[in-house]
Amino acid sequence: MLKVMILVVVFSLCLLAGNDPIREVTSQARREALQPVPAFYQGYFYMIDNEAVTIFAPDGHLAVAFAEEAGHPRAIAIDTDGTIAVAWGAWDPKKGRGIDFRDSSGSVTRTINTGLYLPHHLAFAEDHSLWSFGCEVDATIAHGVPKQEYKTVRKYQPDGKEVGAYLLRSLFPPGLEPASQGFQWNSITVARDRVGLYAVLGTLGTEAEWVELDLNGNLCGRWRLDQFGQNPKLAFTRDDSFFVQVWDDKTATQQFYALDRASSEWRAVDTAPSGWLEGADGDALVFREKGLGPMHLRWYRHP
Repeated sequence: MLKVMILVVVFSLCLLAGNDPIREVTSQARREALQPVPAFYQGYFYMIDNEAVTIFAPDGHLAVAFAEEAGHPRAIAIDTDGTIAVAWGAWDPKKGRGIDFRDSSGSVTRTINTGLYLPHHLAFAEDHSLWSFGCEVDATIAHGVPKQEYKTVRKYQPDGKEVGAYLLRSLFPPGLEPASQGFQWNSITVARDRVGLYAVLGTLGTEAEWVELDLNGNLCGRWRLDQFGQNPKLAFTRDDSFFVQVWDDKTATQQFYALDRASSEWRAVDTAPSGWLEGADGDALVFREKGLGPMHLRWYRHP
C-alpha cells in the first residue's frame, strides 16, 4: 500500500512539473485598451503603426525600430540568424509590393519586388528560406482581385530568388482571399517538415480552415476551423503539433484542443496552462497573462 501511495505522489508531482513553465518573461511590449494587440512571431512581438515597425526580442527588451519606407508594412518574420523580413505593399496596382530583408539593426540588405503578388504573411524555415502567404491584386482596378488563377504561397531563397509557388486560389471557394486575415495576424508557420496556413473562406470571414503543405509545396491536409469561431488562438510547433485555443461562452472558460491528424478530430486538452495562447516558439507553447499593460509571458512544453 505504501508503495502505491508513493507512486501516486510521484506521478502527481510529474504532472505538476509538466505544467510548470520552462521560461518566464515580462516583455516591454504592452497590451493597451482600444489598441491592436502586438503580433507574435516565434517568441518575438512586433507592432506596426503606419510605416513604423517596432520589434521586441524574446527576452522582452526592445530589439529594433525602423520605418518601412517602401510601402505599408503587412507582416514581419525574424530568422534565427537575426535577419528580419518585412512584407509591404498596396492593393492599388499602380503602387508596388515586395519584401525587404533587414539586418538586426534594421538596415535594408535586399529587396524582392513581388509584382502583382501582395504578401500578407511571412515565415522563415530552418534552412533560412522565406515562405509567404498572400494574394494577387487586379492589374486594372484598385482594391480589386484578379479573375485569373494564381498561387497563394511563395518560397524565396536567402538571396531573394523565388524558387516555388504553390496552392492554387481555385482550391478555395469564391469570396474573401484565403490570406486576407486581418491586421497583425500571422497566418503562416513553417515547422520541421511542413508549412501550416490559416485560410479564410467564404464571404463573411466566419469560415476558415487549417491547411498543411510539405516543404515541396504539396498539399498534405485540410481541416475546417469553423467550429472555433472567428480569430481563434493558434500554435503550430516545430515538431508539427497543432493546437487551438478558444473562449467558450457557455462555460465562460478557455478551451484547448490538439489536432489528431490520423482521425481528423480535435482532441480536448484538459491540462493546458492558464492565460491566452500567443503561439509557438520552436516546440514550446507561449501563453500570456490576461489583462492590460506589460505582457507577461510563459513558455511551456506542449502536451
